[in-house]
Amino acid sequence: MRPFLRTCCYFVLLFLGGFPPARPGAFVPRPSAESSTAPQALTLMCLSAHPDDEDGTTLAYYSKLRGVKTYSLFFTRGEGGQNEIGSELYEDLGTIRTNETLEAAKILGSEVYFLGFPDFGFSKSARETFSKWGGKDSVLSRLVYYIRALKPDVIITNHDTVTTKPNRQHGNHQAAGITAYEAFEKAADPRYHSEQLSGEVTVWKVKKLFFRAFRGDSTQPGHPAVVSIDGSARDSSGETIEDLALEALRKHRSQGMEKLVLSSIPDFFRRHRYILIRSDRDYPFDPHDLFSGIEPSPKMRPVLPKPVGEIPEFSVRVSPQYVPQGRPAHLVVTIINRTGKALDGSLTVLSGASVVLTRRYITTDRTSDTVSIAGSTLNRIPDSMLVLKATASGDGRMYSSEFTVHRSSVAARFSPQAFVGLVKTYDDTHEETLRSFGIRYRLLDSARIATEDLDSFSVILLDLRAYEYRHDAALHNKRLLEYVRSGGNIVCFYHKTGDWNGKNYSPYPIFLTNERVTQEDAPVRELLPRHLLLTLPNNISPDDWNDWIQERSIYLPAQDTDKTSPRYDRLLAMSDEGEEQPPTSLLWCRYGNGSYAYVSLALYRQLRILQEGAVKLFANLISQPRH
Repeated sequence: MRPFLRTCCYFVLLFLGGFPPARPGAFVPRPSAESSTAPQALTLMCLSAHPDDEDGTTLAYYSKLRGVKTYSLFFTRGEGGQNEIGSELYEDLGTIRTNETLEAAKILGSEVYFLGFPDFGFSKSARETFSKWGGKDSVLSRLVYYIRALKPDVIITNHDTVTTKPNRQHGNHQAAGITAYEAFEKAADPRYHSEQLSGEVTVWKVKKLFFRAFRGDSTQPGHPAVVSIDGSARDSSGETIEDLALEALRKHRSQGMEKLVLSSIPDFFRRHRYILIRSDRDYPFDPHDLFSGIEPSPKMRPVLPKPVGEIPEFSVRVSPQYVPQGRPAHLVVTIINRTGKALDGSLTVLSGASVVLTRRYITTDRTSDTVSIAGSTLNRIPDSMLVLKATASGDGRMYSSEFTVHRSSVAARFSPQAFVGLVKTYDDTHEETLRSFGIRYRLLDSARIATEDLDSFSVILLDLRAYEYRHDAALHNKRLLEYVRSGGNIVCFYHKTGDWNGKNYSPYPIFLTNERVTQEDAPVRELLPRHLLLTLPNNISPDDWNDWIQERSIYLPAQDTDKTSPRYDRLLAMSDEGEEQPPTSLLWCRYGNGSYAYVSLALYRQLRILQEGAVKLFANLISQPRH
């Protein structure tokens, strides 16, 4: 998820399809040999960087009430975000969000396409985004192709071209706004990527380009350049367009949107106001119509490949994907059968050409099993990968799916006395790490938090966003703090600002911000290098910060000691290039006889791949002794 637009959670639609990944150079996909001739109808295109950046209210208004053909183009499919319903990340998360988006699109009446650029996580600059998307011209030319093919009269976007603080959006948003501005002109220029021009893909003159106006003087009613869309208008069923858009939004469960209600959305996000940025000529102004003065015209369009969810009928998923060498492997295997029939299936674990084990199943819709492979067996296997191959047959058809598990060498020491209580949420990473390294732990359900003697645990871990997703933890927070006071240790992993601020969960104040360190290779400085969390039982060295992925830290606590208590030791300092983030990614304090640590590091992403430094730091966090 992303701050500003993403945290307010008001925009939708994601997609997946068959075009190749972005790369420098010309972009000329192969449309079908067929073409379509649209009747004389107006066409609206909405550009969005991610699957929650779209203005569903405006799309539904024009699709449902005005008979306008509406398209949604997404630059990415959101696979670099966070998952609020499970442990799936990256490509698996992209697949989930694809299907959520296609369901939402049915409600909004829009047709979706994607530009195929990778979501590499939060970015602060268009420059970084263009670099990772194959260069600015690669992005611009791909957008121009879709404009020439789909021929919109009006383009809208929630993004803009602001690249500096304090009003800049996500770097991907900046790139979308910049290319939207330039594509307006380039799409009509026959000299720009002329190799695209063939058949129904022709130069196209967009009539108007609008940027969304969220706040400031430009959003005041009556401003001469602002068009306002009425979300309270009703469709033929009597439902308001705003309610229709919210219904679509709730399809996005992986982003926590099913919990949203209109009253929880800030007023400035419920106002759908647009500023005219570019037009091909002067048009009469109507404060309630983006298409004022535009006459409908017939359009010849190529038939482009439709985005699909690409969820196979039969698949296998294995967790964790990385296991430590020299230890038994405990793998949770899920075989998913979407054929609607029971199938005779088997699972084979392979190392190279050698069969490690085989199991047989009758697979229905979802078959789960835990496969344990002894360390002595794995030690005889030289290969660094295990391939788990699921096969099945039924009604004369054969099905097959494979999943690769990587074996990694990790030099990390854990206290043999560690006994961890885990208040688990939606992600499996911390539990899998404990299991993979043979650490004693127990899941703390509601009854245990409320009544069990917590003093038997050396450490209690509060999982990702525990206070938002485990209301029992919030309800019994006094018991958790009393556990610390009596000599226990709590390690609390990251929360979002709305989950935390003003709720007094920590023993001393911590105020969260939207600050983050997005450069995964940002230099890290240890402010207290002899602190026990950086030395026992593993010494954290400069090399341990190498090879992190996606980001360093998220939702950092404020540095201001009036907001985040000076009782907390600030252990680490890190910042993105040219910026200064607060040195609060790892906080620790004494409270009574015990200790309390707050971790804003994106540790879970690193633990999933068994990045050695992250494992060592995790080991230090859970190896703290009771006092």
